[in-house]
Amino acid sequence: MKKFFFSSLLLIIFSIIIFISLNSDFRRSMLNLSSGLVNNYYSIMIKKNLGSNSGISKSIKILENQIAFTDYITTNQKNSFIDNIYFNLYMIEKNLASEDDLIVLSNTVKKIITKDPNVYDALIWNAKLMSIENKQVEKIYDTIDAAINLSPASDQAYRFAIDFSKKNKDQLKVKKYCEGFHASLLGSRNIKNNISKFSESSLTRFAIEINSEQKKEIYIIEGTNLNTEDYFIDFKQPIELSQFMFLSNFFPGTLIDFIEIELRNSRNETIKIPMDDLYIITKDSFFIKNEGTKKIMVNSHNDEKIKFKLNSNFKNINQLKLKIKLSKANITNIPNC
Repeated sequence: MKKFFFSSLLLIIFSIIIFISLNSDFRRSMLNLSSGLVNNYYSIMIKKNLGSNSGISKSIKILENQIAFTDYITTNQKNSFIDNIYFNLYMIEKNLASEDDLIVLSNTVKKIITKDPNVYDALIWNAKLMSIENKQVEKIYDTIDAAINLSPASDQAYRFAIDFSKKNKDQLKVKKYCEGFHASLLGSRNIKNNISKFSESSLTRFAIEINSEQKKEIYIIEGTNLNTEDYFIDFKQPIELSQFMFLSNFFPGTLIDFIEIELRNSRNETIKIPMDDLYIITKDSFFIKNEGTKKIMVNSHNDEKIKFKLNSNFKNINQLKLKIKLSKANITNIPNC
């Protein structure tokens, strides 16, 4: 009986080992599950402690424990837990009273920079720490420029660079970074746990969603510009059009100025839609008062859905033309900055 029991147990264990070794999906699921449990535990503990009086110091200790533990079970270089470590560091940073208090995170920041030095936020944190520690000015600019090169369209590096230049009374640098911010188009930003149809925030694309009687169609427009541009959406077949949706995941602070809308029908006739005859509603963003156009400012990294309701139901439409100006709102009270 004992021999039968042990033989059966060995057979079951052996079968499980074979199953795990052959089934990559199962292995991946188990790794994701274990990773999720570890990440959730540390995130919950940090959130809990941030609500107490001594929350910052306790949370830093928990984060350093997370780094040590994940290094032990994986590698002390870049590993699968690094995204969650950054996520927890963001939470702690948001609860600091001022940027000078960032010094309490100095050791932690240096540890994660050692893991992966080419991360946008890590470079900004490092530049801020170098500034607090009165490091060489040119090395600080080199660090912040490295962050800008990783994501030129993101705003945080420019904010620090302009503020740092202002403190150093370097007007040429202020002008350089102000102009650089408003002209920068490339780069993207992926926010952890933020689900997006576009996968990340960027300034280079948007989409138009059409709900016709036949079915829903989404047309993706690539290669947008930071100026006034005509964008043409050619439908797969002539449709009846009474409304459409503008979908985007632009960076917060992006200004979308809808200047003109035209339709073209199957008889090649152009139909101009008066802007005042439109009803437009946004999911999250807000309108800015502007004569003759409809200007909207994006205020989050979430997908924006802007619904346009036309003043009539237009038939046999095979093209939609949008004249749009994309630009960026100022990040200081300096003119054009």
